[in-house]
Parts: sequence; C-alpha cells; structure tokens
Amino acid sequence: MKSENSSANIAQPKAVRADKALSATVAFWFLIAVIGQWIFVYYVTFFYGSAAVKGDFEKWNEVLPHGYIPGETMGNLAVALHIVLAIIIIVGGPLQFIPQIRIHARTFHRWNGRIYIFTALLIGVDGLYMIWTRGNIGGLVGQVSVSINAFLIMFFAIMSWRTAVARDFDKHRRWALRLFLASNGVWFFRIGLMFWLFVNGGPVGFDPETFRGPFLVFLGFGQFLVPLAILELYLRVQDRSGTSGKIAMTTLLFFLTIMTGIGIFAATMGMWLPRI
Repeated sequence: MKSENSSANIAQPKAVRADKALSATVAFWFLIAVIGQWIFVYYVTFFYGSAAVKGDFEKWNEVLPHGYIPGETMGNLAVALHIVLAIIIIVGGPLQFIPQIRIHARTFHRWNGRIYIFTALLIGVDGLYMIWTRGNIGGLVGQVSVSINAFLIMFFAIMSWRTAVARDFDKHRRWALRLFLASNGVWFFRIGLMFWLFVNGGPVGFDPETFRGPFLVFLGFGQFLVPLAILELYLRVQDRSGTSGKIAMTTLLFFLTIMTGIGIFAATMGMWLPRI
C-alpha cells in the first residue's frame, strides 16, 4: 500500500512539471510569434502608409503584384481595405490571448473580440475578391490555397462568435485559436519562405524568377494547414496524453519556436527592414 502511494506521489510531480513545461513552451512560442507579427505590422504600416501619404501608390507593386492599377478604383480600394484589416487583425489578435487582459479587462476583451471577428469576416471576403480579380503570383494553385484559407478564416470566425454567445468558453477558446492561426497565414508564408531560404542559402524547390515550384505549392497550403495541424495535435495532447506525450509535445514546440525565431529574423533582415 505504501509502495503504491509512493509511486503515485512520484508520478504526480512529474505530471505537474510536464504540464508547466508545455505551458511555458507555448507561452515562449506565443511571445516570439507576437514580436514577429508586430514587426511585420510595423513594416506594413510604414511601407504602404508612407507610399499612400506621398501619393506614390504604384510603390505598392514592389511588394504586392497588381497591388495598384491606375483606373481600377474598386480593386485599389479592396487592396487598401485589405491592408487596413490586416493591421487590425495582427495587432488585435494576440491581445485576446493574454490572460491578464482577459481576466482584468473583460470589457476590452469582449469588444476587441467582436472587432477581431468582424474584421476576420471582412478580410476573408475581401481576400477572395482580390485573389480572383487581381490574380496571384502563384497562379491557380496560389488562388486555390488562398481561397481555402479565406473560407477557413470566415468559418472559424463564425464558430468563435457562436461559442462565445453560447458561453461555451472552452470551445470558444479552441475556435479562437484556430482563427488566430488561420488569419496569420500570410505571415506564416513569409517567415516560412525566409526560413527556407536561410537554411538552404538560397532558393531550393522553386524558381525565384517565376515564383513557381513544388516548395511554394507546399508552402501555399502549409501556411495555414501546418499551424492548424500542430494546434490540433497540441489540443489532443493537452486533453488526453500523459507525461511522456506532453514532454514530446513540449520538445516539438520548442524546436518549432526556434524555427519561428529564425524565420522572423530572416524575414526582418532580408525582407522588411530593407524596405523601411
């Protein structure tokens, strides 16, 4: 009897440590990701905003092919709206997952959440309009992948809203996490691309001139499917796995955090800072 109790007492601290390690690693990834997202939003605001203030809208085409086409008022407005909505989502999204805000600033959390969900719905519709009227440098495959991402964003936004209204906060958290990852697909694409270029020392698996190739096909769908798959694995481990499963998940997330950090560094130094 004493032996059984001793085993239980030893196992319990291990389980607690595994839970704490997993939570700490998730928080570490979130911190690194938010820093990278806010660097990106600063770049987007400065690059597109300064060009707009100067009236040099054609500068947008340096980064966004067909971003500005003289005479196409509706299309240009759609691009401008998309940029503004992206800034709102990237700034406001992470604030929804900070416990101190959620607990001590509930009114802000609720209103920021409403704005976030409404913005996600708008950006999904606007993104579909842009991708099928302005095209995509990835061709038809790029249009299809971005369209799937847009539909997922809108679906996750609706489910986040429905579960919040129903006060099913556990499910609401899960749908909100899915929405957060899906709505950052463009950001994941950029840091994923720059990580790939960094570790390979140049373009591998695609032609940099045409911007076509198997790696970009993978990245086009992987920009939202990979983060979502990792989230579902994390949620499953959190719900059902024992100590060993949580340790394995912690290890995986740690390496993914390092990869995320490298991608952010490479994108900042090679893509964003040079244009600011």
